[in-house]
Amino acid sequence: MGFLSFGSKKDKIKKLIEEECFDEIVSMAVRDKKALNALIELLDDNAPGIRGDALLIIGMVVEQRGDVIEPHLDKVFPKAIELTKNRNPYVKENAMILSYELARRFPDKIMGLKGTIVEDLIEELKEGDKNTKGFALMLLGELGASEAKEYVEELVNVEDKVILPFEGKKWVPLGEIAKETLEKLS
Repeated sequence: MGFLSFGSKKDKIKKLIEEECFDEIVSMAVRDKKALNALIELLDDNAPGIRGDALLIIGMVVEQRGDVIEPHLDKVFPKAIELTKNRNPYVKENAMILSYELARRFPDKIMGLKGTIVEDLIEELKEGDKNTKGFALMLLGELGASEAKEYVEELVNVEDKVILPFEGKKWVPLGEIAKETLEKLS
């Protein structure tokens, strides 16, 4: 197989995802740049289950070896943010978890990508459903995006309860998350 090992490993990674061999994919992605690139490519797959699993596995790679993902943040982070708007709950939740984890682990690098992302998050505060707004608030706080402050303030008195895939963020009033965000932005 030596001289034939060129090209994308996307099909192999996809097959392993379908077989739920997540740990095997993580160890491949950590050692092999082509496997990691194939995993990142699968964020654009047509099947929501594959996209959701790819997000989950990238999160597992970040947990084990964040340094492997760091050079790819400019591709992975904006894509994860984009997928937080997905209608499929599995894709949406995994995208939220990955986006938040990347912002938490690599604040300096993510700040470099902040420009367009902050505009997208502000747009979500205006247009998104309550759960998407809650997530946008959390991420804006994590990014220290003070330019979003006026939009955050508008949500402080909202009593609608949100359900987010984070510890302590299930059935929490949106206004409470807005207050926490404002504290981070002050």
